[in-house]
Amino acid sequence: MKNIMHPGQYLKTKYIDTQQKTIKSLANELDITPKKLSNFIKGKQSITYDLSIKLADIFNTTSEFWMTLQLNYDQSEKLRGTDTPFYRLMTIMGDAMLKLVGVKSKNDYVPRAIVLKEKRLYPDIVAFPKNKDQEIVMIEFQGYKEPMMRYIMASKITMMCTQEQYTESVLGAIVYTDNEYKEASLPFSIQSQSGKSWIKGEFVEIDLSTFTEEDLVKIDQQLIVLAPFTLPKNYPKDEYIQKCRLWKEQIDEIYTDETVHQVTDLLSLFILDRQRNMTMKEVQAMFNFDISQTMVGQELLKEGEKKGEKIGKEIGKEIGQKKATKKLVAMLMAEKFNINTRRVMPKLEPLRINDMMELGKDLLSMDSYEDAYQWIDERKRLIKVKK
Repeated sequence: MKNIMHPGQYLKTKYIDTQQKTIKSLANELDITPKKLSNFIKGKQSITYDLSIKLADIFNTTSEFWMTLQLNYDQSEKLRGTDTPFYRLMTIMGDAMLKLVGVKSKNDYVPRAIVLKEKRLYPDIVAFPKNKDQEIVMIEFQGYKEPMMRYIMASKITMMCTQEQYTESVLGAIVYTDNEYKEASLPFSIQSQSGKSWIKGEFVEIDLSTFTEEDLVKIDQQLIVLAPFTLPKNYPKDEYIQKCRLWKEQIDEIYTDETVHQVTDLLSLFILDRQRNMTMKEVQAMFNFDISQTMVGQELLKEGEKKGEKIGKEIGKEIGQKKATKKLVAMLMAEKFNINTRRVMPKLEPLRINDMMELGKDLLSMDSYEDAYQWIDERKRLIKVKK
């Protein structure tokens, strides 16, 4: 795989060295310290929105150019943010996601995967405008009860502004996958007893369970991938399977050959998160495709088939399918509990495919990763007893 250059390294190679600039002189032009510029060039710091604008002015480029360099580098380094389903949605259908929260955009924003390093917080979506007159958009998806959600959102926005040295407008939006999660969220308000110190905030808030499929498509047809959240959790199973087949047909028509498998993969994750009373066979029927045909499944299936060549292709396929299921469940756990998938994967190793599918359905009722680990430990004991 070709190495992707950090924007700081690109700056040094393509501009500083060729134009014989010094770190000190360029730092003066950028109005930052030489140490900060040096850290950026060494790849120790990501580019900020403010720095991208200043570099664009000096070297006659665009801020989008520099932000895209950072985006490509982040993706190549496989930062945690690029693994989240919602970040992937933004890279595939950015304008549609922005329309959902009321932002009009015609390819006016660039997504970034950022890590708020001081507290290891991972925003779901941060969209930086190409035009400096527009505001930054931060979107959080909430799929479980979290009373402090609005406080968490406020902390992520302020930390992002501090890290990016950004003091202009920010639109914060929370997209709830169910009304009960919105109702569980406390108002964001902090005030001293004297009333002399106070912090309050409101956000754009979307409750997907109040939408219909038609509502989503009216905003943008690409939003059909979020349709699973528009149906109640107790929706009749037979009718639900038919709905899923229709969603898959629409996705096949709307998306390009390059993105349709990724979107199908995301649809499968959202369905698993929304519906709990499904067996493995029913899930496959619901999708109208084998789980191994998803993007994650295809990659892991190939790996499984390669390792299983000596013992037959069918065994290799089974290994790949189990790994695909494990990866899907690990992604759900990582997304819900804000933990790294690498931390989850070893825990899932002894589980069978049906065990992991059942765990995926039960995650919705769990409040912490400790609950999930306890579930896994109990299932391991059951498996051991049966043996």
